Amino acid sequence: MKKVYFLIQGWDHPASRYRVLQYLPYVQEARIEADVALFPDSFFRWMKLFSELKDYHAVFVQKKRLWHWQLWYLRRKNIRIIYDFDDAIMFKSPVDGGGRSFKRQRTFARMVRQSDQVIAGNQYLKSKAMPYNENITILPTAIDTGKYTTKDFCRSKERITIGWIGSKSSLPFLKELTPAFDQLASQHKSVELKIICNDFFECGRMPVVKKIWALEDENADLQDIDIGLAPLPDHEWTKGKCATKLLQYLSVGIPPVCSPVGVHTEIIKEGENGFFAASAQEWIAKIGLLIKDKALRERMGREGKKTVESSYSLKANIPKFINIIKGLSP
Repeated sequence: MKKVYFLIQGWDHPASRYRVLQYLPYVQEARIEADVALFPDSFFRWMKLFSELKDYHAVFVQKKRLWHWQLWYLRRKNIRIIYDFDDAIMFKSPVDGGGRSFKRQRTFARMVRQSDQVIAGNQYLKSKAMPYNENITILPTAIDTGKYTTKDFCRSKERITIGWIGSKSSLPFLKELTPAFDQLASQHKSVELKIICNDFFECGRMPVVKKIWALEDENADLQDIDIGLAPLPDHEWTKGKCATKLLQYLSVGIPPVCSPVGVHTEIIKEGENGFFAASAQEWIAKIGLLIKDKALRERMGREGKKTVESSYSLKANIPKFINIIKGLSP
């Protein structure tokens, strides 16, 4: 029986939940022994981990780029390395100034080169790893659709809710649309913006509903949204995003309006399961279409649900995840 040790970023970290933790019950069902822990935060704890790894076939490293001495030890003990990443970690975020980072690029290249198997979240990320390793599999961020209830499209509401869910780090991308939101509020009297996050901002005319994100409330919070938003700047870093919020919208049957950036263009078919918007006027126009047409919202929402279930659901991706681990040579 193979034994794999999973190192993750955090028990509540979205990437850890979507790319590792939700797969573990199925890994064990496949007769693969699995243990999971957070990355050690000191040299002493790393040495303790190394002593525990001697009986393991492989270590699964989620996103973090290990130091040279850590990789050296794993190679010396003949422990296979599976490296999973779902962000363009070789670049700086636009929020942090953007641009290339030679240190990030160097440590990313070293991590990929030293790994036995690399898992990339999308085609763009795979292209960044290809120069350093040929053993790369694309595994999209998958949604457990069983945890999301499809919207009740017959529900009567006083207001049309435009919504966004995400972390504080991505909130500036939404805030840039404030002028568009205020113009929409002047054109449509019964519309509001709902932000599900741990940080918020105000608009001039658009009413803003502020909801602190909580895992146990996620499904219910999404049910209130009628139109989902996924704005991203066209940047090397954002091209690597794996569109978790977009997939969450689709899982609930929420029609999205999103930027035509990165994997968004692979998931969304314009006019079928969502809309693209690349300028303020396009955001206003596309959101406005959905505000005015309830039947269009429902039709797009149902198509989006089909998209997730066929390609981006947990059920569709479990076999891929298991095969990656089983495919490692002894």
